[in-house]
Amino acid sequence: MRTRPGASWRDAYLRVAEHLVSQASQARPVLTGTSACVDAVFHIDAKRLARLVARPASTSADDTKGSELLARVLGRIMAGRGGELLTRWPAGPAWICALLGPPDRRQVGGTGPQASWALAAVGGHSVLALADRSPEQLAVIDPRTGLCADGAIVAAGSLAPSGHATKLPHCILEFTAGTSHDGVTLPRSSRIILRFGDEPIERDEQFLAMTPALAAAAGAGLVSGLNGLADDDSQDNMTERAWLLALIRAWSDAGLAVIHHELAEFPSPRRLREAAAMGPATSLGLSLSELFTLTGSRGDPRLLARDVAVLSGVRRVIVHADDWALAVHRGTLHQKTPHQKTLHQKTLHQKTPRQEDVRHQEDVLLAGNAFAAARARAGQRPPSSTRPATPATPMIVPPAAPWVTAGRPPACPRRTCAGRPARSGSGTRSWPGSFWPRACGQQIPYRGNRRQHPP
Repeated sequence: MRTRPGASWRDAYLRVAEHLVSQASQARPVLTGTSACVDAVFHIDAKRLARLVARPASTSADDTKGSELLARVLGRIMAGRGGELLTRWPAGPAWICALLGPPDRRQVGGTGPQASWALAAVGGHSVLALADRSPEQLAVIDPRTGLCADGAIVAAGSLAPSGHATKLPHCILEFTAGTSHDGVTLPRSSRIILRFGDEPIERDEQFLAMTPALAAAAGAGLVSGLNGLADDDSQDNMTERAWLLALIRAWSDAGLAVIHHELAEFPSPRRLREAAAMGPATSLGLSLSELFTLTGSRGDPRLLARDVAVLSGVRRVIVHADDWALAVHRGTLHQKTPHQKTLHQKTLHQKTPRQEDVRHQEDVLLAGNAFAAARARAGQRPPSSTRPATPATPMIVPPAAPWVTAGRPPACPRRTCAGRPARSGSGTRSWPGSFWPRACGQQIPYRGNRRQHPP
């Protein structure tokens, strides 16, 4: 895809953002789940970086464990990596707060609740699977998010909290490129999620009971959270996975058009592969580093994404990195009869089914990048304006049946990327794009020239 002469990528994304906001309130609801937590967010400035680098003296077992964790954190950020680190340590959140001071904010964590938060910010609707309705968890759920209660959908803000928190809070460390202390300079903006225990799936039985009716009215569904389970084959874990699989199958049986499974960083490559191959999802999302881990290769991301699609049986795989996002999806061979060929010659301005398919995947990438960049700019969630910072650049690569690749990885350097999106605290996964054009029920207007052949 190219912008029209004289237009910029920023202009293109602003048009996309305006369309998304204008259509949000009319879009069909999105079903979201199946993980939730509380994030304690720490922006790492020079003073906090100094505390991380210095590391407190080990005067207790907790200090020893904390020092080991900080060594892993520093190793990642100096290598320019973000992601998740799991340390099974109940005292971990309190130790981090003692080291860095109170968090800058507390907000909702988990892919599903964050998706609901982002959609609510622009006027969209969602229904969230949430079993943990403790005061701590409900306090960070967007009050406009739909929850299932007594056979009806109600706003989260109208529910009285109940029960106790079932999970430890996550500590989110946000790093900005260029921050320095005592010769240590951060090479890349990133965020590291510190988890301190295994976490169950949000097995919301009221949500599951209402699933047939919910799925019939919804535009798409989003699941995630398998990475929170323990790295073993215990009966508890098998029960958790079976519940999630039953939910996905119920969505599929109800005819839900888009079922997107967003992956994450798993304790082992084996668990990541198991999650990728689980259930009748139609779409799979993951980061570039997760793609490399899943495939055990650092080859061409387009070919690796195709391999992942074959492994998982999905119709589309979305991969996101700092400077680009790509979608590999199953195309359709359209054989034309002589009459159709003649008709096509008379209506060259009309798009073929394959072109429309590529156009839809382009809309997916544009929408996802716009949401992610807007969230990066805001530091928390997409503001109602959804005006993006410089987003990652989606490109269209020539179709190749039965797979079509939308997106341009660096292995195909046809032109310079539009720029690196802000990443500090961004959580720049592109999951909103995986379902938003489908939920809106129409394509995003775009006034640029579209590349259907290599330049």
